[in-house]
Amino acid sequence: MMNKVNRSIWIFGWYSLLLGSVLLFIPGTILPLFELPYEGAAWIHLLGFVLVCSSYYYLRAAKNGNLDFARATVHTRLAAPIVVIGLYITEQADWHFLSFGIIDGLGGLWTLIELKKTLKK
Repeated sequence: MMNKVNRSIWIFGWYSLLLGSVLLFIPGTILPLFELPYEGAAWIHLLGFVLVCSSYYYLRAAKNGNLDFARATVHTRLAAPIVVIGLYITEQADWHFLSFGIIDGLGGLWTLIELKKTLKK
């Protein structure tokens, strides 16, 4: 049975896989929902591929109970909202990007909380 730390990594891995798959194969279905332009830009498909690849790491690490990986993801996922807010404030990103940063940050916070509970035991 998977512990709560690894469950948080597992769920984030599936979120990343879903988002990455959409961006890789059918980005025109989701980007308009966020009022983001899609003109067949190759970088969107490439970003989807990178997300699919990273989701594989999340899913494997969760399945194998890798707490070091979980701990490392907290740093980057907690940084995501800060980076996105910075991009928004400097007018380099539209407000629609904030939702992605919030999801990443909340996922990182969830993993951090579960790590602290697990390490206390």
